[in-house]
Amino acid sequence: MYSKDRLAEILISTNCVKFGEFILSSGAKSNVYVDMRKIISHPAEFMELIRIYARMVSNLKFDILAGVESGGIPFATAIGVELKKPIIYVRKEYKNHGLKKIIEGEYKEGDIALVIDDVSTTGSSIARAVEALKSNNLIVYDAFVIVDREEGAREKLQQLNIELHYLITLREILSLMSQQASIPYTKEIRGNRHE
Repeated sequence: MYSKDRLAEILISTNCVKFGEFILSSGAKSNVYVDMRKIISHPAEFMELIRIYARMVSNLKFDILAGVESGGIPFATAIGVELKKPIIYVRKEYKNHGLKKIIEGEYKEGDIALVIDDVSTTGSSIARAVEALKSNNLIVYDAFVIVDREEGAREKLQQLNIELHYLITLREILSLMSQQASIPYTKEIRGNRHE
């Protein structure tokens, strides 16, 4: 197991949690943004996160890791190296030049792919990746993210028979920040449906 408090500390200390006015990839407005791209500039914290992530995904059944462009690619790559598993990545859309692929990397039909992304909001990006993988004859049972914003991704993916796993929720991060008196925690966060 791992400490969610420690995980939240890593994300906070590497400036992955931002406050302000943001438009999320879903189009929703939010006053909290989780920018996991920041952590790759902090190698010690990044590797600590990867070790946690790798330990948790190793409990799932899969042959290959499939990173979602672009947020999932560095995490899928690092986890793959850590676990010695092959890696592919799924583009947001087909390339219109070169080999015109939507999936980069080598795989075999029938491989079980574990979809890796950084943050889940509505689940649309992960759902697109799942559909691309399935249309290329890969099997997908699970997706795994670092942070779930709890804005419908789990439910959307359940409709595709995909189980969404996560290391921590945005609510848990904000709760820890509140306990540390970094911010006043409120259950109402624009863009979220916190109860």
